[in-house]
Amino acid sequence: MRHAALLTTATVWLALGCGDGGTGPGPGPGDGTRLASQFERLADSVDAGGYSPAGDALRHAAEIARLTGHATPVSLTIDGSARSFLAVAEQLDFPNLVCSWPADSGIAPPPDTIIVMPPDTVKVPPDGGGGSMPPDSGGVIPVDSGVVLPPPGPPPLPPECHEEGTYSMRTLIAWEPEHMAEVVRIVAYIGSNTVEPGVPDVMTGLPSSVAADPGPPTAPPTPPDSGSGSGGEPGGFPGFMGEYLVRDVGSWYAVEGSQTNSLEGSGGACTDDRATIDWAEFDCEAARYRFEFQMTVDPANWERLTGVATPPTSPEGSHTLAMGSNAVDGVRLTWTAWTPPPLPTEPGPGPDPIPVDSTGVVRPM
Repeated sequence: MRHAALLTTATVWLALGCGDGGTGPGPGPGDGTRLASQFERLADSVDAGGYSPAGDALRHAAEIARLTGHATPVSLTIDGSARSFLAVAEQLDFPNLVCSWPADSGIAPPPDTIIVMPPDTVKVPPDGGGGSMPPDSGGVIPVDSGVVLPPPGPPPLPPECHEEGTYSMRTLIAWEPEHMAEVVRIVAYIGSNTVEPGVPDVMTGLPSSVAADPGPPTAPPTPPDSGSGSGGEPGGFPGFMGEYLVRDVGSWYAVEGSQTNSLEGSGGACTDDRATIDWAEFDCEAARYRFEFQMTVDPANWERLTGVATPPTSPEGSHTLAMGSNAVDGVRLTWTAWTPPPLPTEPGPGPDPIPVDSTGVVRPM
């Protein structure tokens, strides 16, 4: 499950990132650049350890802070104790991509695929007896390894994608201002909703849909609301996910709770009018959102009934977090162009990087 995977990476980045040494004065001119640099240093520490999903979330937070240019003071309650945090927010309007891969793309072998070994390879029985690999083979591949060598010929074709409307999600990122020792994230569908396990974490990667046979295009969802945040039903993923991260301790995810968000106004200038996130490019405008939430969070690998964590070094116990109605400055990012996501191991959604030689698609005006 994706949340469980992110738990592990988040726990690691908290430990790796403790050396950033950043301090956090109140918001002011240039504050967004400083905050973005702190997030990016944490992301660099994560990447050095090979934990890219957590690094992606941190870089997304850095981009929001940089584009906003400052942070908004907010008050959170954690386990009944009132705390002063800083926060930024965003609305991400991204294309609903539906992609298909040709049957001969080479992504997934058919059921009757034969495991092929190089001509000069000697198959070694599972018991280790008989045979050996050539001196330049670089190692031994067991017969039952399941290895499938790539077929000869040109590389697989890129996926065929088209957009079917626009999906919208809102995020809130709040952090303890002195050392970024605690971070709270909310990724939510527009409006009021409750915790749902299927909500994608758009801070780690934009989702896309996969169709074996896309068939005729379907009717696009209703576009996102453009003003109050309370009108219409924008396409997206109803519900919200929440995360509470504590440096050197670990990460907790929301298991129950509710949140409400609305767009109070938009139209001002960001520190930059464009941004690139994953496989899409966005126009940026300043915006102000109102968020309110309450949630109970558990470690993903902790069993509440038995009180046992897996592994034993994982964080344990539950926490309750809440924030009363607060207006938070941020940005609204609206997509203008996209590039087909790269080929996965097999067709499926995923926040993979854009291939260098991809061809972008510009949003129709």
